[in-house]
Amino acid sequence: MAIRWIVTDMDGTLLNEQDRISEATVQYLTACQKKGIRLVLASGRSFVRLMPYVRELQMEQYQGILIEVNGLAVNRLGTGERTVFAQLEERDVRRLASFLKEQDTEVEGYRDDTLYYWIPEWQREYKIREREERGYPQSHPLAADAWSWIAKDDFSHNYPNLIEVSSVDEFPGRLNKINCADTPERIEEIYAKLKEHFPKDYEIVRTCPRQIETAPRGITKGRTLKRLMEEEGIGRDEVLVFGDGENDIDMFHQVTHSIAMGNAAAYVKEHAAEITEGNGEEGLLKALKRYRLL
Repeated sequence: MAIRWIVTDMDGTLLNEQDRISEATVQYLTACQKKGIRLVLASGRSFVRLMPYVRELQMEQYQGILIEVNGLAVNRLGTGERTVFAQLEERDVRRLASFLKEQDTEVEGYRDDTLYYWIPEWQREYKIREREERGYPQSHPLAADAWSWIAKDDFSHNYPNLIEVSSVDEFPGRLNKINCADTPERIEEIYAKLKEHFPKDYEIVRTCPRQIETAPRGITKGRTLKRLMEEEGIGRDEVLVFGDGENDIDMFHQVTHSIAMGNAAAYVKEHAAEITEGNGEEGLLKALKRYRLL
């Protein structure tokens, strides 16, 4: 059966290490959309951080769809209709943020256009050193990204409101998700503690070696993708899904053609039907070409 949808994660999958989509990949995906194949971006990011890529890929013109914040919201770009299914409520924010603070790790609270973050003192020296080594000004925010102690850019085009707090009690009472950022070794330890302490309360996933994301229970990329496929009458074998993180595994289970990136962790690859090259080697584009969509 012909492929009707291409569904892709962003960080570590569609995006290279510079947070860009290669020109060749942009051209190929645009051609696929012109042919009638729908493009779906499924990300931990909200629409605010996805819109620059939406415009680059001309997704509004071709009725593309965003699965935002690990399935928390759906944005139908052709009509502008956006549906939010759930958020972390005040009780959730307080217990999660407090627990993570006790682990002495960076705690990040996300709204659509706002990032709140709390930094433990032991991390601050690493962040300041990295900021100096990169030649960034002292005004450069110390919030971590998915891959290092501080973000490669100042986040201003992603989060117009970037707020460092002195206490997690300053987090607002409603958030899309709560992340923590740390060394890969400590992330594994914290992940185990989160799963033990909140076994059935939240969706807890390792999106990359330095980051854990925590979302409302029942909110996953896979469940939201399944909902969309059922609404649109799309079959399991009509969809290509690409991903590299634990939050992509549930999407893999919804389709026949699931493709893990070469840079994905082993516990992600074992759930995919196929493995392609890494995101720094245009692995997504190479896999698309093997399917001969054009």
